[in-house]
Amino acid sequence: MRLKLSGKRNGRKWISLILTVMAVSFALVIANNQDSPPVEKVIGIRPSKTKSTIYTKEKVKAARLNINRYEWAKEERDIAVERAERYLKLGYVKLWEAVTAQSIPRSMAVNQQAGSPVTGRKIDEFGAYPYKFEPLEEPWKLVDPSSGYKFPTNDFEAYYRSGLDKNGTFSPDLADKRYLVNELYPEKGEKWGVDDGAGWVDDQGNKFTFIAYYAHWALWDDFIRNALLSFRDAYLFTGQQKYADAGVIMLDRVADVYPQMDVSAFAKQDGFINNGGTGQGKILGSIWEAGLIRDFISCYDAFFPAMSSDKARFVAFLKGQGEKGKGGKLKQTAAGVKKNIEDGLLRQVYPAVKKTQIFGNAGFHQSALAMAAVVLDEKNTSREWIDFIFKPGNLTTENGNPILTGGDLSALMVNEVDRDGYGDEASPEYNSYWLEHLRLVADILEGYSGAKGYDLYENPKFRKMFSGFIDIVMAGKFTPQIGDSGAAGDARIYARLSNVLKGFMKFGDPKFAQAAYRLNGNSLEGMHGTIFDDEPVAVAGRVKTIIDQSGELNAGSVNLTGYGFAALVNGGSPAGAESAVPSFESSEDNLQDVWMYYGRTGAAHSHKDALNIGIHAFGLDLTPDMGYVTFPTDNPLRMRWESNTVSHNAVVVDRKPQSPAWVGLPRLFDDNGRVKLMEMEAPFAYPQTEKYQRTTAMIYADPNNGYTVDFFRIKGGQEHVFSFHGAESSVAAEGLRLVEQNGGTYAGAEVPYRDEAYSRSNTSGFNYLTEVSRDSMPPGRFSVDWSIVDTRKLLKKPENIHLKLTMLGELNEVALAVGQPPQNKPGNPEKLHFLLAKRTGTNLSSVFTSVIEPYRNESFIRSVQLAAVTRNGKTVDGMEARALKVELKSGRVDYIISALQPNVSYLIDGRIQFKGAFGVYSENNNVPEYGYVNGGTTIGELKNPFVQTAGGVVSGTVVDFTRSPADSNQITIRLERPLSEELESLIGRMIYVENDYLRLAPNQARNAVYPIKGVKAEGGNRIVIDIGNVTLIRGWRNPNDTSRGYQYDIQPGNQITIPLPVQKYRFS
Repeated sequence: MRLKLSGKRNGRKWISLILTVMAVSFALVIANNQDSPPVEKVIGIRPSKTKSTIYTKEKVKAARLNINRYEWAKEERDIAVERAERYLKLGYVKLWEAVTAQSIPRSMAVNQQAGSPVTGRKIDEFGAYPYKFEPLEEPWKLVDPSSGYKFPTNDFEAYYRSGLDKNGTFSPDLADKRYLVNELYPEKGEKWGVDDGAGWVDDQGNKFTFIAYYAHWALWDDFIRNALLSFRDAYLFTGQQKYADAGVIMLDRVADVYPQMDVSAFAKQDGFINNGGTGQGKILGSIWEAGLIRDFISCYDAFFPAMSSDKARFVAFLKGQGEKGKGGKLKQTAAGVKKNIEDGLLRQVYPAVKKTQIFGNAGFHQSALAMAAVVLDEKNTSREWIDFIFKPGNLTTENGNPILTGGDLSALMVNEVDRDGYGDEASPEYNSYWLEHLRLVADILEGYSGAKGYDLYENPKFRKMFSGFIDIVMAGKFTPQIGDSGAAGDARIYARLSNVLKGFMKFGDPKFAQAAYRLNGNSLEGMHGTIFDDEPVAVAGRVKTIIDQSGELNAGSVNLTGYGFAALVNGGSPAGAESAVPSFESSEDNLQDVWMYYGRTGAAHSHKDALNIGIHAFGLDLTPDMGYVTFPTDNPLRMRWESNTVSHNAVVVDRKPQSPAWVGLPRLFDDNGRVKLMEMEAPFAYPQTEKYQRTTAMIYADPNNGYTVDFFRIKGGQEHVFSFHGAESSVAAEGLRLVEQNGGTYAGAEVPYRDEAYSRSNTSGFNYLTEVSRDSMPPGRFSVDWSIVDTRKLLKKPENIHLKLTMLGELNEVALAVGQPPQNKPGNPEKLHFLLAKRTGTNLSSVFTSVIEPYRNESFIRSVQLAAVTRNGKTVDGMEARALKVELKSGRVDYIISALQPNVSYLIDGRIQFKGAFGVYSENNNVPEYGYVNGGTTIGELKNPFVQTAGGVVSGTVVDFTRSPADSNQITIRLERPLSEELESLIGRMIYVENDYLRLAPNQARNAVYPIKGVKAEGGNRIVIDIGNVTLIRGWRNPNDTSRGYQYDIQPGNQITIPLPVQKYRFS
């Protein structure tokens, strides 16, 4: 064929075309000589990225300037350099060879069920991921910490090297089988402990995946990830090319193997555990993959300025590898290496997210894709990926495979993040991951020109998330172990200093500054922003200004009605009391609280624990929850015990776990002073019950002590078992005649511990309670006293701390038993002592009535008894109203009354009248000294009530409310009658809106109870109530069509009530 070229212009065109054809032909030849890379990877060697977009020039300049200015920044640099040098000493070849291909399996566990091949379940004492390793010192070996044995017992390193093909990829078909011999412990047999990569099967058929565990944890999660991050940071902080060269060599090799990585090839039924439920993943399971690939991509952005020269050492090395037939032949230039990394890593993320190979909790996969988009910085492509992050979508299937149709982040912020700033998971631990990873999305996109319109920091709910974990800190150092969180009794705070500082810098909320000060040890010393900030220490000065002006964080009682958590906190002077009233000592170890959870019981990482309560006092968690389960899979230990109702301080109905629900229904809440009160209902806990409600109050006794009264009402079902446990302790009972059961469990003497047959036919979990003793004819009053052990050594010195529960009322049986918290969480006690109080009957009604007393050395309560309650001369049932008489050793006598009919007048003990929902009346030497009424009007002597008020409840209807996302939200109310009190008296109360809660399905029902932050008159009987930054938006009407607008938790015309607690001291 002859080409006719006419004219200079056309000639240039044809020459350009011929050169292009030659280039493409050459690229295709290269492609045909490669084993696996896709063609698009090698047609044209032009990378898309032109500059660093995460670690910008400005940020790197600031970091290096800060290193010269601040010791803490120098320390960060020195740590990074020290770590990088350790890896650098290995040399390029070893770093390149450390990266394994798809042919080496990955698993996050060796064998969760069987435990150690030597000691069995004893290995659980060393944590959920117990095996030790030193990949730099002893490659391809694990150490069983429970026995000291090393696995695998064969020389896998030699076996692996013998199986490497010309590309440096392991192939079992090439590997020399003579290395599959037990060299370490030959006395146990030639094949004992030998792993060829597929795992070793013992004589009982248990498979142990030593190499897969090593590949997951020691290689990818430890060696490769940490080496790359060390090189990244060392280069960023020093600018030395040697760190970038080493990092690029490793990263390029990861890009070689990444497209073929697919963890789904190593299935659970074959003994591999590696994914988060979808069965998908790349190097790791889909959840953890998000963090791994995000880290890898960040390294590319960091190294990018060092990748401009073809004379760089990384080019020479990779070119040499290519000439040896290893790693492909695209490594001739720096541009080729960039292209390989972009195609082999960055461009793999979007399809992997859509195929759920990268898919995790909220923010996980979205942040990975955000990182890929911003680092690639290819205008249309990056915008498409960012759009997908926020695009409505869900997890579905296509041809039997999971598919994600959109990142759904816009809808998630509206539909899944509740008004208190918590995600749809019960666990504080997992909800903290939401903030961490959604903040990653926000920070990655912040300031990026291709992300206009997607600033999460402008979202009011995102702002709310920053305060969420501040509100649930108890006694200054604890977070309740709700759902799969923490460990039994550990002191842990999920609010992070870096997050609250970021929140303060972005939003200016003084609460964040106060929280930062508290999290920094009540100090400004060492407080600073990140090393990449222009003025990182300026924030400390801003925090100081807030502390000087507003004081330190005063964490008091809280009711998070969206999340479903309330806590009554005693500390400082009781609100509303005169200075003459004694106050609690201010020491952190003297703070006391009782909390109640009434939130998610059917969401991910939730437990069946609606209306579960816990108590902190004297610096300890006196009633620790189970915390994070042994293994978060669908196993009997988790489902029948650790996350079941019976292992929590709640009531089991008809030997079944509670039913799933989103959130309960608050009835009363008050933090008024001497009396602090919460009353919550869980209407969906059991379908057979018409009442499942708990009324719990903390009552101030003296400057060092307070006690809790607890009324747990259940109506419906045939059997009610009240379960309650203390911390690690010895336990003593008073008033019971306990008979020790001969073996078995609480399910029966004939039912063994963890009996699988029982667990299949009965969901109670009673077969997990051992060392049982029973009283089959218990008295109407008895006590159980836990002598608490400081398991986690949280106290400065040993103290004699007790928790005493006195129960009153008719019971069919009382038992004491032992239950075990997860044993693979270091520091968990071996056992906890449980009280189990049982009632039986047809269409049963129960009011479990208790006084719970934390004390040091000696009880401060002299006696507890039921007080008679009558109406019109007739005794009323405890379900309607119940009263207690508590006599303190100080001489004070408290009467505590709980009633379901607040408009009815009752007579207590034949002389005290009461009208309300809850009341406390105190006398000293028969002289009234205190009265409290909530939801009512009257308490005191029949002839001369100590408290008498005209109104007890404000009522009205909703007229209008804030209908768009906002930092300030209002509800306009039309009152039924004019207020007799000042408007300001409503501030600090709760407004209860009667919405559609009881008409919806349990997973859709949302209560409408809000804190009142401010109030103003609007004319007539209208008032406007400010509920602060608590939104009234429930979600999108249609997440796929946002033009249809929002649905709300309230509507115009809804009835409202505002209970007005009244308290009176003798001197007032």
